[in-house]
Amino acid sequence: MWWKLRVDYATQKPEKLLERIIESSCPPSGIVADFNGGSGTTAAAAEKLGRRWITTDLGKPACMIMRKRLIDQDAKPFLYQAIGDYQVEAAKAMLGRDFRIGDLSQIVLSLYGALPLPPDVNPQRNLGQIAGIAFGAGKSSKTLVLADSPNKLTGAATLKKAIAQRDNLMGGWDRVVVLGWNFEPSIGETITALNDNRLEVLVIPPDLMDRLKKKGGIDKLRGQVRFSSLQYLTIHPIERSPSTGSGRTGSAESVDGGQETLTVKLKNYVLLSPEAINLDDANRIKLQAVINQEPLALIEYWAVDPDYDGKVFRSVWQDYRGNTANDADALRVVTQAVVTTSAKAGPRKVCVRVVDVFGFEAEVIVTVGVV
Repeated sequence: MWWKLRVDYATQKPEKLLERIIESSCPPSGIVADFNGGSGTTAAAAEKLGRRWITTDLGKPACMIMRKRLIDQDAKPFLYQAIGDYQVEAAKAMLGRDFRIGDLSQIVLSLYGALPLPPDVNPQRNLGQIAGIAFGAGKSSKTLVLADSPNKLTGAATLKKAIAQRDNLMGGWDRVVVLGWNFEPSIGETITALNDNRLEVLVIPPDLMDRLKKKGGIDKLRGQVRFSSLQYLTIHPIERSPSTGSGRTGSAESVDGGQETLTVKLKNYVLLSPEAINLDDANRIKLQAVINQEPLALIEYWAVDPDYDGKVFRSVWQDYRGNTANDADALRVVTQAVVTTSAKAGPRKVCVRVVDVFGFEAEVIVTVGVV
């Protein structure tokens, strides 16, 4: 019966119905497209019937459900991409279709408490300033604030540009704060590598546009928006050893047909401050308790690429909440992965990615030495 395939998604359709539609209207060489993917039933049905497929959804929860569902049915390798401009569409709905990114940046800067810089040094209208409290003999701090665009990922290039502006724009500033909507998965490593204590990177609340709409404007929301620090993932040192066993196999260049085993253990996951998530007080207290006592319980999904090329993440091992193949606990992911892959000469770059229950992503990239 079709309800055995239900994932409790509000708009889910019977999979058998989708299979009949696909078989009657799409040839075996065709492509099935569903641009309101929801729970992923269309893609799942197309995959079972051997059709190529494309599916999208604006909501992160829907995308997580689709990805988990396809992995659970042992789908062929597929590409998962985040376009990252959900906020642009929300801004268009609120501010009008002809709005400019600078309009949104001005709103963000104002809610953060920054005054815009003069137009001659601020053509994109995304820079602001905050005069700090005086310290020392007549000296005060000056903070430059950059509100990044919602239609791109904030990463190394943005941070390096912000540092350069801090050091050179208008005679220089004491520190710079970068406010971002969407971040490169490796943003935590980028910040660590820059090692700049005069740089701060904060998250713009992802539901800011919805809150603006509900409150009726910026003035009613002023003083209620919190910009919080980034989430990040840490892992234990990866163990690499020769292996003759079988397991989920990666795609590394093999050495004499041999295999090796990588043991990856999660260490800690730090979520951005709970205040940045739109929860009532009771649920925020519960969330804080989980953060303090069992932070890895916040992970919804995690995966390992044992041969990361720095561009495309190819998962050869994954676990997710609800999966009982790796252990009997459906409410938590396992915290250790043992990946058997083709042996490789020299160091190998391993990437570990996680998605938490709120849809936020983080990653760690580690170069593991020779066995």
